[in-house]
Amino acid sequence: MKADRARLSAYFQAGEEMAGIQDVARLAGVGTGTVSRVINGSGYVSSKTRDRVERAVAELSYTPNELARNLLQNRSRIIALIVPDLSYPFFAELACAVEQRLMVQGYKTMICNAVRQSTNEEEYLSMLDRNIVDGVLTATHSLKHEQYFRSHKPIVSFDMFYHEGEIPIVTVDHERGGRLAAEELLQAGCRRLLQFRDAEEAGRFSFMERHRAFEESVRSAGAECRNVYLEWNEFREDYYAGIAEKALSEHPDVDGIFGTDGIVLHCMRAALMRRRRIPEELRLVAYDGTKALNTAYPSVTALVQPIEKLAEAGVKLLLRRIEGKKLRRDKIVLGLRLRRGMTTGHSGRRSG
Repeated sequence: MKADRARLSAYFQAGEEMAGIQDVARLAGVGTGTVSRVINGSGYVSSKTRDRVERAVAELSYTPNELARNLLQNRSRIIALIVPDLSYPFFAELACAVEQRLMVQGYKTMICNAVRQSTNEEEYLSMLDRNIVDGVLTATHSLKHEQYFRSHKPIVSFDMFYHEGEIPIVTVDHERGGRLAAEELLQAGCRRLLQFRDAEEAGRFSFMERHRAFEESVRSAGAECRNVYLEWNEFREDYYAGIAEKALSEHPDVDGIFGTDGIVLHCMRAALMRRRRIPEELRLVAYDGTKALNTAYPSVTALVQPIEKLAEAGVKLLLRRIEGKKLRRDKIVLGLRLRRGMTTGHSGRRSG
């Protein structure tokens, strides 16, 4: 055995060939099945035998064939994350958070950028049926819900109700977010408010609740709520810049604005170019609270979505589905918070 150890070690240290599981077994003086149990942490192996195998693995710098192991387990260890547009800050931060959590769990992330094309989304979804990926986390909404439901494979949705009881959803309390935004602007003295909102589309999207709650809260207070409808699945910067310019031109008397981060930043720019003072003449509240707001001045009041917690909850739900475990609940609603900034007349106090 000592001779085998010396010969094998010298051979592989010379870099002539990668060590295989048979070489580890020969060096440790055990069968390949025992090596496999040690590497995979499955089945009983005595501590003495485990030590011999681990020393042989280290000495030969053996790396398990991950692809072969995954094929045997009928797993790819890859998760697809479908987002509408990765250039949009919210989806970029969500993708980063999801990837980090999957990595800790031993999974790789395939980022699927739909970019306004339902055909892209359909192709990514088909990878699940072809076993290219083990599961899908989706934050997009180009396809009809039937196409998701048809796959009968592990899927978890961010914000979109595809099929209750079949496709779990992770979301935030958008209704409360809409109310908090309205209350913040009303308390700041706004009476003519403008909301940038998503156009009504077929399907059930939890984020639509914030638009309804905002408008109801404003009108219940006797103030005016005007709606500017955005094109569906449109996240381009030039589009946001154009619609912000148009809105401020057509509504020069508004004193309060509510929209997502990108829209609010472009509205601030358009307002300042018109020499409108913020917050004295115009107050703004953003929705999402991404890092994109960090460089803005004045500092922006925002409803902050808990992106890290969204990613954590989504990954946990999906992995439980992949492992065939029963879900304790198929809908998770997380809280959000109001981060006060200068755009509503505050210096940066936090609420919520």
